[in-house]
Amino acid sequence: MKTIVMAIVSILVLTGLCDLAYAESSYQMEGSGAAVMDTNNPQMYQSVFRMTLSNQSTIAKGTFLVYGSDTYIHAYMLPQSWSFLYDADGSFHGQGPVQTTQGQFFDVALDGNRVFATNTGSLWKVSADMKNNNTDMILDYLTTGIDPLPTVNVSSNATVMIPNGNSAITGASFFIPLNLEAMRGTTVTWQNEDNIGHVIQSQDGHGNIIPMFNSTILKTGDTFSYKFDKPGVYYYFCTIHPWRTGVVTIS
Repeated sequence: MKTIVMAIVSILVLTGLCDLAYAESSYQMEGSGAAVMDTNNPQMYQSVFRMTLSNQSTIAKGTFLVYGSDTYIHAYMLPQSWSFLYDADGSFHGQGPVQTTQGQFFDVALDGNRVFATNTGSLWKVSADMKNNNTDMILDYLTTGIDPLPTVNVSSNATVMIPNGNSAITGASFFIPLNLEAMRGTTVTWQNEDNIGHVIQSQDGHGNIIPMFNSTILKTGDTFSYKFDKPGVYYYFCTIHPWRTGVVTIS
């Protein structure tokens, strides 16, 4: 019980100190999520992630905090030993070591994808694999912060490609992406890259046609757009080739 109380106190103190330490950062992102430990006997813990970038290729500092009833891990990035790159599309990849307050070392592979961008900040989905010889943890977060590429146009648009060969029953050319994930307010545009026509028709979860969005026949190069204003899971298919179905998930 004493260890758990000490860990909780440490978390509260750490949160306050981190708020001060990160206050002057230019490109800070932070968020919370979960950590899953030990794939043979999985256990899930709460986790907090913070990272500050000096520029698009340099980490200034960062922390991982994993805690639960029987675990408390506070690990600091060692930026001088990290490789990192923030891409123009808002995704990033980094790899390097971290050291815990108990003196343990972990190797971390870190990946992030920007989900949404605004003029005042962005939202990323971040995943990491943190492991050493004794422990392997998978961590997932939703993080927010200042975007390292503020000149990137704010985007509330997404595209679904209809690739060439999409009409074949046995072909592998489905809608790309097959399950598009986007934020509320996103305008989705379907673009036909196939050499024959297709139709985009909304349907419910049972395969019944519903009058939500319905394109005319899209010839090669044609597009059809629809703005999704409410969260939910939206199904659609091609009425000409009904074996071709897709999903749009709005959060």
